[in-house]
Amino acid sequence: MAGTAKDIQPTKIHQGYSDLWVIATPPVDATPRLVLASDGTPDSVTHGACIHLGATNDCRFSAKPTIHNLELDQLDAPFDIYLGELAAQLEATFAQVEMTKLSRALGVGAYGTGSGYKQVTFGGLVVVPTFCLAAISPTKENVLRHVVTVLFKTAAAGGFQVIFGRGVPSLYKCNFIALADLDRTAGKQMFNVYRTLIDCAGGSPSAKSFSLTETQQGPGDLWVLPDPPSNSEVRVTLDTATLTPDPSVHAGSIHLGATVGPITLTVKPTISLGKIDQADGPVYVYVEKIEASLETELSQLGVDKLQYALGVGAYDSAAGFEQLTGGGVDQPVPFCVAGIAKKRSISTKAIIGCLYRVMPTDGVEFTLSRKSPATYKVKFTALSDATRTAGQQMGVIHEMIA
Repeated sequence: MAGTAKDIQPTKIHQGYSDLWVIATPPVDATPRLVLASDGTPDSVTHGACIHLGATNDCRFSAKPTIHNLELDQLDAPFDIYLGELAAQLEATFAQVEMTKLSRALGVGAYGTGSGYKQVTFGGLVVVPTFCLAAISPTKENVLRHVVTVLFKTAAAGGFQVIFGRGVPSLYKCNFIALADLDRTAGKQMFNVYRTLIDCAGGSPSAKSFSLTETQQGPGDLWVLPDPPSNSEVRVTLDTATLTPDPSVHAGSIHLGATVGPITLTVKPTISLGKIDQADGPVYVYVEKIEASLETELSQLGVDKLQYALGVGAYDSAAGFEQLTGGGVDQPVPFCVAGIAKKRSISTKAIIGCLYRVMPTDGVEFTLSRKSPATYKVKFTALSDATRTAGQQMGVIHEMIA
């Protein structure tokens, strides 16, 4: 008697990189797959001006149903099951610190550009843009065939965390949540995962945005700006020779000294997922709040620096001493901080992260010991500035460009 044949196909084992694309014109309901041009990019005639999100280090797709068991006391096991909800997302680690890409990762930021700069401001926006997103990964046997994942309607949900440091490149993770598109047929309202079985050919390729010079690595400096950027001029103005705050614009800026390890800028929105009983996935998204911070570890135990790390002390200095006293201050005074880092590939240009109104939130702790220097960690958490225009009430990240 012959046995049943096993289905072991090494060619179906997939391994390879992926490119993430914002699809301007999503695939239609009847044929929910992308039309690929000869180079494996979305066909620009069929799908419009698609946006490539740059170099990645990894990309992960997940789809997780929540299953409810139907049980009765008369039976010792569930007699049926029912789908409660379906959660799907694409997560990726991006390598290009460039403002159009960061604005996509943040979702609730406002992108702008002009002579010599690109910027993303944040704070005060509640509308989360939705779009179609696709991950396209060539197979290891044939680069003209692909594994493709499409989220028909999605929103960025995780914000970003950008690191300015010597020890690690500025990679940042993003996740995109799939929404249910109720205009599509039941059974294919959220995503499609498929393999192409014929070589892609012809078509009109979409341009990739792949630039090694946009991968950032290198030390940064942390500054307190008593005279912060204005509502009309939202960026930090730098002296072009030293890449430090221009004293004619930001008078009295204070450098917080040497750092141990990187400076980290985090902008993280909390996204509310709107659900209804008639759909197994969320049908809309809304911003509950945004958390933003700049943090690092400082190595100079100057009392003038400690006052900014603590936030609630009273600093004083005179001939022969400087001091920081604490206790009895009920209303701390917020201030502006900025992290400034030279670009790895263009040392005459910088990337700047600025929070307009912050308070230190972790206090001060240091150890006096023969075995290690007395370093201390600081975290500056952003507050909203209601006097500023919506969309730029908390801060900005911007880069100098040619």
